Amino acid sequence: MNNLDEEDRNAIRESLSRFLAAEADESALRRGIDLAPGYSPGLWQQVCEMGLPGIAVPEEFGGVGGGAKDVEMVCSELGKSLLPIPFVESCVIGATLLTASSGCANLRQVINAVVSGKSIVAVGGDASFVPLQDHDHSLVFNDDQTVSGVTSLVLHATLSDFFLLGTGSSGNTKVVIVPKSERITFEPQRANDPLLRPARVSFNNAAAIGLKELTPTDLENARMRGVAALAALQAGAARAIFEITVEYLKTRYQFGRPIGSFQALKHMAADLLIEVESATSAAQAAADAIDQNAPEVGRTVALAGFVCSDAFRDVAAQAIQMHGGIAYTQEHIAHLYWRRSRAFAPMLGSAQKHREDYLTAWEKVA
Repeated sequence: MNNLDEEDRNAIRESLSRFLAAEADESALRRGIDLAPGYSPGLWQQVCEMGLPGIAVPEEFGGVGGGAKDVEMVCSELGKSLLPIPFVESCVIGATLLTASSGCANLRQVINAVVSGKSIVAVGGDASFVPLQDHDHSLVFNDDQTVSGVTSLVLHATLSDFFLLGTGSSGNTKVVIVPKSERITFEPQRANDPLLRPARVSFNNAAAIGLKELTPTDLENARMRGVAALAALQAGAARAIFEITVEYLKTRYQFGRPIGSFQALKHMAADLLIEVESATSAAQAAADAIDQNAPEVGRTVALAGFVCSDAFRDVAAQAIQMHGGIAYTQEHIAHLYWRRSRAFAPMLGSAQKHREDYLTAWEKVA
């Protein structure tokens, strides 16, 4: 049940929007490029003080009791700002799997720490719910409740207090939660996005808690919620760079008139607006389908997965063209949106994978 009404939701949205405009503007983003985590930890703490880590967590676990629709609202605003905080990994995927496994010993304290924002969960491995899957990992879950091996492409690893590791697929997925310890080491990896910090994480017989209560339905629920949240990030980012571009078209003059008055650019802007609105609608529809447990939820989430990914990529690319040569440089904000669109593209499945899932869902209905 969603305990938030429209008045509560609008208040949260307005508060978050004001906060991001004041504290996470372009200058804050650029400062993050020189910081180890890619953003100021103080910004994350302020987000946590707003109660956002637990927005979709049931009240029995200390959460707000909202739903996927509320996650969509938060991610849409975060996407506009490009703030690279661990919301999807820790507060959506991590929280979903942890609450589904709440019967496991010692997990209540972990859940409370994540919901309060005191702890961050990083997600790694090759399971379907992992944002950046590493199919070449060497993770081994030992019989003595420890983990050994290496996995790459783990986002937010250096600041995380817990590692949610998933391996395998097709009903044979194993999932554990590993507390941070001296038996875990990190090696930074390069990323397309200057604000994201993937890492190669090594485990040397690190203590772990197996999430044995998870069912295939729980795992699929976490994956779909992650895809829907990522789609909302992409839709929000697409809208933001579109609005930045339209403002530039209004203020950049050539031949004594704003370039936005040229017919060719008008047509380009109109096409991009359709993509932005389509992405927003797809992300909202996916969130609604999850909250209502609709029969077509898999198809709707898959639709959002490829529509929002494609829209963000197309709008970011055209924004660079419409800004002219200056937008190719990292000093221009359009460049950062383009980099983020490329970094998001493979997360939780490519656009092509989502298309295949969408078609498969249609075939099952037929």
